[in-house]
Amino acid sequence: MKRILYLLLALLTFAFGACSDDKTAGPEAALLKVTPEELEFDAAAGSQLVELTTTAGSWSLTQPAQSAWCSPELREGRTSTSFHINVEANGGEERSVTLTFTAPGCEAVPLTVTQRGDAAAGSESVVAEPDAWDNVKRAGITYQVLVYSFADGDGDTKGDLKGLIERLDYFDRMGVAALWLSPIHPSSSYHGYDVLDYTAVNPAFGTEADLQALIDAAHARGIKVYLDYVLNHTGREHPWFRDAVSSEQSPYRDYYIFSKDPQGDIAAGRIDQIATEGAAGYDSGQWFPTDSGAGAAGRFRFELDWTDPAAPTVTVSETTDAPDAKNTDTSAGGKYLYYGDAQMARFYATDDTHYRLTLDFDSDWGFLIRTSTTSWDGGTKFGAPDNRTIIEMGVPFTMTSSSSAANIQFSLPTMYHSHFWTAAFADLNYGKAAEAETSPAFKALTDAADKWVAMGVDGFRLDAVKHIYHNAYNDENPTFLGKFYDRMNDSYHARGGTGDFYMVGEMLDDAEKAAPYYRGLPALFEFSFWYKLSWALQNGIGRYFVKDILEYQPAYAQYRADYIEATKLSNHDEDRTASTLGRVEGRLRVAAAVLLTAQGAPYIYQGEELGYWGTKQNGDEYVRTPILWDRAGRELAAGSLSGKIDRAMLTESISVEAQETEEGSLLNLYRTFARLRNTYPALAEGRMVKHPTYNENNDAQEAVAVWYRESDSEKMLVVHNFSASTQTLTLEDKPVKAVGVSGSVRQRSEEGQTVLILEGYSSVVYLL
Repeated sequence: MKRILYLLLALLTFAFGACSDDKTAGPEAALLKVTPEELEFDAAAGSQLVELTTTAGSWSLTQPAQSAWCSPELREGRTSTSFHINVEANGGEERSVTLTFTAPGCEAVPLTVTQRGDAAAGSESVVAEPDAWDNVKRAGITYQVLVYSFADGDGDTKGDLKGLIERLDYFDRMGVAALWLSPIHPSSSYHGYDVLDYTAVNPAFGTEADLQALIDAAHARGIKVYLDYVLNHTGREHPWFRDAVSSEQSPYRDYYIFSKDPQGDIAAGRIDQIATEGAAGYDSGQWFPTDSGAGAAGRFRFELDWTDPAAPTVTVSETTDAPDAKNTDTSAGGKYLYYGDAQMARFYATDDTHYRLTLDFDSDWGFLIRTSTTSWDGGTKFGAPDNRTIIEMGVPFTMTSSSSAANIQFSLPTMYHSHFWTAAFADLNYGKAAEAETSPAFKALTDAADKWVAMGVDGFRLDAVKHIYHNAYNDENPTFLGKFYDRMNDSYHARGGTGDFYMVGEMLDDAEKAAPYYRGLPALFEFSFWYKLSWALQNGIGRYFVKDILEYQPAYAQYRADYIEATKLSNHDEDRTASTLGRVEGRLRVAAAVLLTAQGAPYIYQGEELGYWGTKQNGDEYVRTPILWDRAGRELAAGSLSGKIDRAMLTESISVEAQETEEGSLLNLYRTFARLRNTYPALAEGRMVKHPTYNENNDAQEAVAVWYRESDSEKMLVVHNFSASTQTLTLEDKPVKAVGVSGSVRQRSEEGQTVLILEGYSSVVYLL
């Protein structure tokens, strides 16, 4: 009989596993097992049976504090047994607890108990009952429109001004108070930031008469028009620049920043806009040669010494010898002269480490030595260490190898500056910031701008204002911008404009570093708003959002009491909002609702209201997609984007036609919350105030962002759920009624308070 018992014990040990860490433990090793490993309960009170098997002689159970809703029938014992786990009814959120079983010589065994919640029990759906809108566009909502890809009005597949006029109803239905137009001037590019004439309209967009018609039609609807006015630079093909590089006596020479020795001139303080360069110092990547001055022409002999592959030399000499025939050798290991207009010639080897080539040479920019006909990687491109080191005839020149090796030049060229690291732009020269208004460039730009102000333009958006003067963090840029703003404001008042001219700057930096720019401009884009909001939505944590946003405001106020925070999600230079938020629809809805209920003057970027996604990885065009007006895509203004469009995104469901008829679409959410903001002065212009309970200190409800909007006559309560999980809040506030709802929101009264239940990514706005 004993043998049978031992055999049964051995079989149990084999089936359930011993608790000992000794993998070779025999049949006498202790055993502890609990089945099932997880229990799930509905919201109602309930009880479920668990089986505990042990040979350890004793066992015990522990559970965390504050989990009294879960009560096991037994908490300790000496033998295998079965008993019930009981739970109380749950009228709140889903909850769980881990019970831990231990026994001598055994690893701890966890048992997870989860109970669904019934927070909505006894509650009713919250239905929005907003007041009627009086059609006053008090919310200050601006729509960023890409003229070249918004709407085609003449049938050539490219966006234009007539297309905008035809779609003004679209902006009106969204309660938009202003349009920011991408650059409308003639340019060499589709995007327009390389301006060729500040006094003209790009013929691809229409005529001056078309622009005037747009301004007049927009004004008739209470919509202002802002132009993107590029102050930093012109295009390289601008007539001013072409004339300036043609002669040092050109009347436009002082319009730009030229130097034959940029590094030396910067160090000596001879370039006013880079006189206080700061820690960055001289950046060779921002200087480009004019059309001539660095190259040479003649019959030259090039000799390579490759004895030291890490530092090979090239010697160039003038010669009357006959030029070599073209070397047609295609074997590996060749050395090539790259020069002129992308010409390439292979050297002849004289031994294993020396090469020679004689030819008629003509190059405006100099030359490079390459070891590959296809690759430009480091190790295949050999040149000068920088663009200030020149080669002398007959003297060996030691080359460097890297992807950034500079051209080997025969003389120092005249260089021009372009802060965007592209030869397509040429930075304008305004001289010393304190005297900028006396510079020819300042006068030319403001005189040109007067034309547009006289036509009725209401404001400007200024590109990359931190780069006009290189030291972005002293007072030069704010000083310059203040002069430009005052000059344009005078023009605006002279033509009878009411209030003040609007001007918003793109100062891409954190809020504290951007704040001093309010000395010069009334409005700045608040990039930190989007950075904080996107982080909060990606992590499902809303409790810090109000604190973060409100902390910026004292910094702004010290420079301008009536500062305007131009709040935004993404724009034409950033990955799309939907891509940043993982294309989670709920996050997009909360982002829209937050933008339109938070303090600031909100901007909506073209396509954002339809849920467009896209990243800049394969080109900026992929975040500048045309509006899909109809399901079939017959009116897509795609002709300016060189085919760089994600057609897979432009399905029927993302079109304006489809979303207008779908009550719960993202487009209709934007329209609803924009109308709400226009209806209530507290939402449009009121203060944003932290909630006393649901704020950064409430770690029990970290998913929610709650704030008040207050004006002299109104107070609103705004609640957003930044997570996918249902959140339950108990409010002491006394709502008069809900005026805006997104998602599923329920409420019930409980002991004189309001219990609010927000499902994932839901929002509600109350009038108090």
